[in-house]
Amino acid sequence: MKTEVKTEVERLEEEKDTVLLKVEVPTNVFDAAVGQAYKRIADQLVVPGFRKGKIPKAIIDSRVGKEAVREEALEQALPHYYMDALKESDIEPVDQPEVDIVQAEEGKPLIFTAKVKVKPEVKLGKYTGLEVDKPSSEPSDGEISSQLDGLRNNFANLEPVENRPIKEGDFALIDFEGFSDGEPFEGGQANDYMLEIGSGTFIPGFEEQIAGMKKGEAKDIKVTFPEDYGNDQLAGKEATFKVAVKEIKEKKLPELSDDFAKQVGFDTLDDLRADIREKIYEVKSKYADAEVKGEIVDAVTDLSQAEVHEVMIEQEIDDMLEDFAGDVKRQGLDLDQYLELTGMTKEALRGDWHDRARHRVKSRMVVEAVAEAENIEVTPEEVDNEINKAAEATGRDFEEVKHIFEMKGSIGALKKRILISKAIDWLVERSVITEKEAAEEAEETTEASEAGESNEADEASKPEVIEEQ
Repeated sequence: MKTEVKTEVERLEEEKDTVLLKVEVPTNVFDAAVGQAYKRIADQLVVPGFRKGKIPKAIIDSRVGKEAVREEALEQALPHYYMDALKESDIEPVDQPEVDIVQAEEGKPLIFTAKVKVKPEVKLGKYTGLEVDKPSSEPSDGEISSQLDGLRNNFANLEPVENRPIKEGDFALIDFEGFSDGEPFEGGQANDYMLEIGSGTFIPGFEEQIAGMKKGEAKDIKVTFPEDYGNDQLAGKEATFKVAVKEIKEKKLPELSDDFAKQVGFDTLDDLRADIREKIYEVKSKYADAEVKGEIVDAVTDLSQAEVHEVMIEQEIDDMLEDFAGDVKRQGLDLDQYLELTGMTKEALRGDWHDRARHRVKSRMVVEAVAEAENIEVTPEEVDNEINKAAEATGRDFEEVKHIFEMKGSIGALKKRILISKAIDWLVERSVITEKEAAEEAEETTEASEAGESNEADEASKPEVIEEQ
């Protein structure tokens, strides 16, 4: 519904990053909206002697009232007029507008104002010639060995052990029954259960006490359920398990040889190693590229100035929460179940994510400002290319997927995502990137490990490449 609206824009000095739109809708345009309102009401109103949809305006005016009809027209048409005014004035709001009807009299143009919070101005700092270290993509011997060990584990055999006690890494075939306060509890019993010692499958203390037992031996094992155990009736309580060892098996890994390589589909062990090296290189290259992009975006963001309104942060957290709920759902839970299991609340998550959301919003604003400063634009062909990728991924026809994007009003968001991606690539091309040597990176990793830095801390500190969702 495109209309010819006339829009004046006034930037309000007393309210930062706020503009006032004064919008005038031609009389004939609003009259057409009023006519549509009469039609909708005629289709719903029941008046004896008249068919639905054929009720004269005079009857509707007497039953409903002219002002009520015009209010119905306003309610339906005003959002469209507002959107047209935004497009005409090239205004990008960050919150819902405050609308005030100035004039809506019959026979006169419709006039309204909309006070709108807009994106803050970005003052770009240095954004070219930035120096960034790129992680090495070269696979280490340890990474290749780890992958080979994983393959060997997949092809390992379990062989019976007769003349020694159970040790960590063994597989024990056991019967067990658990008791709390002298009574058996639900889920605490199993026969012929194959348990890998050291796997952490059972509660703390259980597997450790199985170690040292021999085939045919039985004993009582006493443990304490963790305070945060999923079953409230057992959480924090002591329990006794009667355990009988029926069989002990140890894992025998196949030797690394050409014969093993043939088992997994390669002619020689060298061919297998080369394939593993190539796959690791591909993964590390993608990670390194993403790391570089994130580092550059973070650097440009830190060197730029932009105020981020709280409403923008809250909207970003809403999007993050929606994405997180989707991830949890793919694991078979809804968000409320996850929060209950982890003892978290939405309010706590929102608080934890506040600074991250603020950084994401500012980063996106800064990258968009770079795109504007450097006249980076998105072509129709680039949009169609992304839609075609979506069509291929879902097995649908291109035109069908494009229609879905258009119906959902998602083309704009898609363009924004492409624009941000192009701008980041532009920044990368104009940065000074030094790839670390594999040995240097390994040394830094060792030093970090010795300093007690955890993998979780590393993950949390990784820069994030911001994209419009």
